[in-house]
Amino acid sequence: MINALQLHEIQEVEELTEESRQRFEVKDVQSLSWVLRKMAALQAKKLEVNELIDVEIERLQHFRNKELESLQNNEDFFRGLISEYAIRKRDEDPKFKEKTPYGAISFRKKQPKWHYNDAALINHLKSNDLTEFVRVKEEPDKVAIKKQFKLNNGLIYDPDGQAVEGITVEQQPDELVIKLEV
Repeated sequence: MINALQLHEIQEVEELTEESRQRFEVKDVQSLSWVLRKMAALQAKKLEVNELIDVEIERLQHFRNKELESLQNNEDFFRGLISEYAIRKRDEDPKFKEKTPYGAISFRKKQPKWHYNDAALINHLKSNDLTEFVRVKEEPDKVAIKKQFKLNNGLIYDPDGQAVEGITVEQQPDELVIKLEV
């Protein structure tokens, strides 16, 4: 919840004209303090707005989940009725399928699902000289490269002093850090 001082700061910000916004300039510690006060008040207001909206979102999500759960339970019930009917009919006719104006039911063959124990399978493939079925993924060790390779004049050099191809360096500007006391 924002306090009265922060509310006053926000009102002052809202009252600033476009002309005064363009002409204002931070020239000293007092004007910097004034700007930081305004930013702190705005930050507090943003937090308040987010908290309010988060509560509403949570309430709406709870409502949605409750409604969808009820609908899903009803759908599951009807799916069970259809399943019992379809299984009985398929026992009578292995190629059973049925159409109505509101939908159709049938059975579809599914492929068997394979479950792999990668470690055991790799051991088996290697011990039986079936290494063509083992895939080896090659990728650079970027952490080790950053530790061992050197940057000089925008180029990267390996530990032997050779220029390295495949790495480009983008210089990043310093980032301004503003810490507000909210």
